Amino acid sequence: MAKNFTQLDVFQAEIDFLNEIRVLAEDDNISTEKVKENYKLLCDKYDRLIGEAKLLTSVSDRLHSKLNEANEKLKNQSDEINKINDDLKVNNQLLQDTIDQLVKAKVGRKASSIVLLIAIVLFIISEGFLEPFVETRVGNEQIGFIFKLGIAVLLKPIDVLVERYMMRKALKQRNNS
Repeated sequence: MAKNFTQLDVFQAEIDFLNEIRVLAEDDNISTEKVKENYKLLCDKYDRLIGEAKLLTSVSDRLHSKLNEANEKLKNQSDEINKINDDLKVNNQLLQDTIDQLVKAKVGRKASSIVLLIAIVLFIISEGFLEPFVETRVGNEQIGFIFKLGIAVLLKPIDVLVERYMMRKALKQRNNS
């Protein structure tokens, strides 16, 4: 199990030495020889402390530089990802628009086929049943022309209605899947 060091634990030897020197500094009976010895020891420890401070500063500067480089790289990658996401959104919208146009074209073709079939059925009903029945009762041949004109006029509204119905049905199917 790793021991957790506090700041005091790391510098305990230096703090103890500093306290010793302070006690000696208060002693009026200390010999010159003892002062010189402690002064030399203090200079040695201070020199070592400056060396460690230089080393820590150098390491800290290198780590800070690496951290800045990593942050810049992350920022560039984030910008690149955002650009790719924006491009994907645009491409997805274009693809969705294209799919919608294809569905609309497919529905339009089916609707036109259905309307053509309805027109043929109405024409057959008009030619085969209604016209002969009305002409024999009314005696006017232009009634058949009016039936055909009515069928022609009704084709576009029927086409629109069939296409709308089929589009709603296609959109429901797409939303359900």
